[in-house]
Amino acid sequence: MSEYSFDGSEDQESEDCQLVNYAPDVLTELVDDVILGLCFDVHRSCKMGTFFVDDVDPAELKEFEIVDQVGLDIFGQPVSSKKQYECECPNCGRTISANRFAPHLEKCMGMGRNSSRIASKRLQNSGKCES
Repeated sequence: MSEYSFDGSEDQESEDCQLVNYAPDVLTELVDDVILGLCFDVHRSCKMGTFFVDDVDPAELKEFEIVDQVGLDIFGQPVSSKKQYECECPNCGRTISANRFAPHLEKCMGMGRNSSRIASKRLQNSGKCES
């Protein structure tokens, strides 16, 4: 006859014994995986030269703190009005505001949409005079 009882108590005891036997092996595998992962991380950071990146002097960290004051940006520089950038035209040498540089360059060099329209009108007008 079978040794199994209807309440399952004998089966539970044998499963518990198996779990107790396997628990140290599972724990050893987990610890080995964690240690191996740490070794790989340290080796990789040494090879890439980033191992000592976190070793920073507190005085050096003070220089890069985020500033949270009114009138200063996050780097501690005073906030000024929007600075107008200026460009020099390579064709005529004039100094032009950066936001007007592209339209100036189109007119100055005779390129762009408006220039092609003017040129096509010239061709049309010159064709009418000849015929």
